[in-house]
Amino acid sequence: MDLDRTATDYFISLKQARGKVIRKLKSRERNELSNKRTEMYNLAEKTNSASPVVKALSKASINQSDFPTHISLIPDGNRRWANDRELSVGEGYAAGAEVIKNFRKWSMVDNSVDIVSAFLMSTENIKRRPEDELSQLYGVFIDFFNGVAENDFVHNNEIRHEVRGNEEAMELLPDDVTDSIEVMEEATSEYEENKMIFLLGYGSRDDIVRAAKRTSNPVIDGQLTVTEEGEDNNEFRQNLMLGDLPDADLMIRTSERLISNYMLYSNAYAEFIFKDNMWPSYSEGDFYQDIYTFANRERRFGV
Repeated sequence: MDLDRTATDYFISLKQARGKVIRKLKSRERNELSNKRTEMYNLAEKTNSASPVVKALSKASINQSDFPTHISLIPDGNRRWANDRELSVGEGYAAGAEVIKNFRKWSMVDNSVDIVSAFLMSTENIKRRPEDELSQLYGVFIDFFNGVAENDFVHNNEIRHEVRGNEEAMELLPDDVTDSIEVMEEATSEYEENKMIFLLGYGSRDDIVRAAKRTSNPVIDGQLTVTEEGEDNNEFRQNLMLGDLPDADLMIRTSERLISNYMLYSNAYAEFIFKDNMWPSYSEGDFYQDIYTFANRERRFGV
């Protein structure tokens, strides 16, 4: 097992090194890239991300007991991926939506993950992004949500799909977006075991402030009603948008290395993995590599 782990770590390190070289060359030559060079670098990134050897070794090195119960996901980099390929923003997000479908299968159908929560758009995104870009994003959302309602794969595997977000932000969404959300949620409402949660019009600080305001006075007879850990895991937690779910065990973000006001409470003891590749390039090999990395970390829960 130690030999297997050493081999897996070695091939993962090679993959990461190749990725750094590709990104460095691509960045250095960005101003002079021809279409052929762009295609070459994009193909190299795609091939490196797939990494069948890394996928096989990582997959063979983990057991179902190694998988997290709840994965929180920031699938970032769709616009930059599209720009690198001279595609529209909508085409970039449509490609990202296909990876969401794949991730759903890899995690909850092929393996034992119960919950995936994915950050689609913050409240600030809804208010500040250009109208043309928002229109393209909304088109992708509508196609995806309506598609879930009619998807045999979703129903055969009984995967519940929900959208959660700030009420005021959600009111800014076009009617056809909210209608598609209702159709999706109604079609999957009876399923409980596996859940796909989309955060749309969401900001974690705002969520925490609102939960605090909704929570009754925590002082009873001069004593604070908190747990031994110093947290109220009852009424306050239930007032959070994700309060009915277990805490995230693993947080994966592509393209950037920050959490962008995402699930601050639920991610408190999650293991974080930041990927340099952009979300539409995220592969099954990346998924098993991330689970392998998670399984081989010592979770300390603040200790």
